[in-house]
Amino acid sequence: MADAPARSPFDAEALEVLKGLGKTLSQINLYSVSHPAVKSLLAETAARLGNLLAEAADGELAYSIDGGNVVANGRLIGTVPQLPTSVGNTFARYKLHSITLKLGVTAEELAAFCELAGLRPEQAKGIQAADFIAGKGVTHIALNEAVYAKVEKGDDSPAPAVVGLPSGPGAGAGGEGAGPGAGVEAAGAGAGAGAGAGAGGAAVADALVAAAAPEQPIDRTIAELVRTAVKDPADQARVLDAVMRRLREDIEKRVSEATTELRRQKATLEGEATRTQGVLEGIAEGVVVVDEQGKVLMMNPEAENVFGSRLADLAGKPVADGAKEEHLVAMAKDLTIPADRPPEKEAELKATDDTRRTLRSSTVVIQNEAGKPVGMVSALSDKAKQREFDRMEREFIAHVTHELRSPLTSIKAALEIMEGMVTGKLDDEGGRMFRNAQRNTERLEALINSILDFSKIESGQMTVLPERSGASKIAAEAVESMRPWTLKKGLRVEMKDGAAGAEVLADVPRTVQVLVNLISNAIKFTPSGGSINVTVSPAPGAQEPAVLYSVKDSGPGIPKDQQEKVFEKFVQIASGERHVGGTGLGLAIAKALVHLQKGKMWIESEPGRGADFRFTLPVYKAPTDVAAVRQKPKPKTWWQRLLGL
Repeated sequence: MADAPARSPFDAEALEVLKGLGKTLSQINLYSVSHPAVKSLLAETAARLGNLLAEAADGELAYSIDGGNVVANGRLIGTVPQLPTSVGNTFARYKLHSITLKLGVTAEELAAFCELAGLRPEQAKGIQAADFIAGKGVTHIALNEAVYAKVEKGDDSPAPAVVGLPSGPGAGAGGEGAGPGAGVEAAGAGAGAGAGAGAGGAAVADALVAAAAPEQPIDRTIAELVRTAVKDPADQARVLDAVMRRLREDIEKRVSEATTELRRQKATLEGEATRTQGVLEGIAEGVVVVDEQGKVLMMNPEAENVFGSRLADLAGKPVADGAKEEHLVAMAKDLTIPADRPPEKEAELKATDDTRRTLRSSTVVIQNEAGKPVGMVSALSDKAKQREFDRMEREFIAHVTHELRSPLTSIKAALEIMEGMVTGKLDDEGGRMFRNAQRNTERLEALINSILDFSKIESGQMTVLPERSGASKIAAEAVESMRPWTLKKGLRVEMKDGAAGAEVLADVPRTVQVLVNLISNAIKFTPSGGSINVTVSPAPGAQEPAVLYSVKDSGPGIPKDQQEKVFEKFVQIASGERHVGGTGLGLAIAKALVHLQKGKMWIESEPGRGADFRFTLPVYKAPTDVAAVRQKPKPKTWWQRLLGL
């Protein structure tokens, strides 16, 4: 293929002027026309353009776009992808055939043109480009709009005549050395042959026209032409081979020339897509794979951390369903490229107003002079910072507690061994100190276990195993385990069973842990001589059958504005006795364990009237007889089989 023609300095400078106008248009998207940066760029472009127009014929420079090429004064100076996208958009929006710049054009006139090109689509509706700049007093810029005319289909014209081709040595006049008689004879034969050829020529023409019909392949048409022109079969094969070879070479050359620009543009688009993907992957570690309907197929662990949900919970659901109030989900409107129309450019955004405003105002896109994205800058929002700090806190606590657990286990084992060795050998003071060491070891173990439990809950690793259990039996076990402490402090503990043998679907050890936390909390804040009532009864007003557990004390109570805080981690309300101890995790763990079992927990309290902690658990339901309602199972999708769902 022939090399592209060399560009002259004039052509190169003409392209740079057009690029300068495109840069100005990009700047107008950020600043106004009166901004110093825009004015400076316009003045530079006007000076450059003035020097160029002084060299141009007639002092004019006419720019036009022909397909993917940029033409100036009838010469090819570059291609559209070399220009900022705003230049091509201006030609397309106002249907411009060409833009003519004349000697004497000023920066103010260029500013008026840029103001026209910078109008938003809704502002540009109904505006005539030429009238707009004329109204701005522009005289050295002419905008030539493309004019389209509808051409009606006319009557068919007569088909061109088909000329028969002579063939064979006898087709000519008398050969060399023929006598006069032969000449006459030949002439007579020629005349007769001419008449015959006239009659046969029409048949040949008809055959060629039929061979050249639109439905006939081109190779068949060429073969018919060769057979008509050449009679010898051997010559026909040789001529046909030469013609077809030449045809193939010509077609390949023309296809190569026609697709060179397409290949270059494709390489440019692929490069821009790769660059954009690199920018996105550089800032985003999480990846979510969706199908054509936007439903989640796969997601990596980083994406699970962002959503706060596991793949098993989101698989098969629209990706936006997993978004919470702190998330902003941006999805292309066309997840597949439509065949009958251009794809939608805008993306669908789903987020609360506050989240959308916060995240969008904290993200900046970096574009090159052509308006193509090449990077981005993000500022960490307060909520994102808090989430990162929470993650770091969880990791630190988990690490520290694991490091403490090993030496604590050794200390506890050593104390248990020493207990058998020193029993009866220590005086009262030594025995008291030894028992204090054992109690403090147990308290420290309970503290570490609480922290580990809460870390599991926050990271989503805490599991519960609900089973069929007696509702009252769970409460009775918790009350009995705490009775020695209540007796030691002089408190009355009563249990009321109003559930009438109801059964719940619950993880028994975890539910006992919840009740123990609530009862121990009541013991801490109830003064000596007070009472604690544990009640089990049907939950009133529940949408689904449930059992209500209540732990009510006669302590000082909790003010309304403090009641929600008691369930927060590491929070203790200053109420009742001082220095009650604890980590501030017991109630937070209790509420989380109830929610994991599909229950609810809340508090009812008034200052001076004690506190009543309540929670519900679902009533156990016998499984439906599968054999009685047996149905054909719905076939699983490939991702359900992959995940074992």
